[in-house]
Amino acid sequence: MTIDTYLEHYGYAAIRDDGKHKLVQLKNLKLVQIELSEDDSYTIQEVTQGNAGERWEDISIETVIEHIQMLEGGNDTFAKIWHVDDVLSINSDLSRERARLVLTMAMNNHDANIGINWEVLKEYIDRVLEMAAAGII
Repeated sequence: MTIDTYLEHYGYAAIRDDGKHKLVQLKNLKLVQIELSEDDSYTIQEVTQGNAGERWEDISIETVIEHIQMLEGGNDTFAKIWHVDDVLSINSDLSRERARLVLTMAMNNHDANIGINWEVLKEYIDRVLEMAAAGII
């Protein structure tokens, strides 16, 4: 997942975006500056009303997302991000496209009482393999 994918998926407004530097308005109207480094790490800092908040540097996309969620709702919001590579770690014979299909199916169809976990991903991998064998995909 990229920061652009996350922001677009959750409907955040990028006020300024030059590819490596983004100024994003959160849903609670706080402003956050997000920078992408050459080594694909991130820096994030709240800059609401021109007042610079704490700056977190050299962090992963998952940590950026955690900070966005914290800035929006405090420390009461938690999320697990599933990546195509997680699916491929279970079955490396899948293409990235089919691994994305596994995650899409899991996101759209999982039992909310169970959530998405390794067993759920295995189940959807099996479904994608069955669909491929049947010529559906």
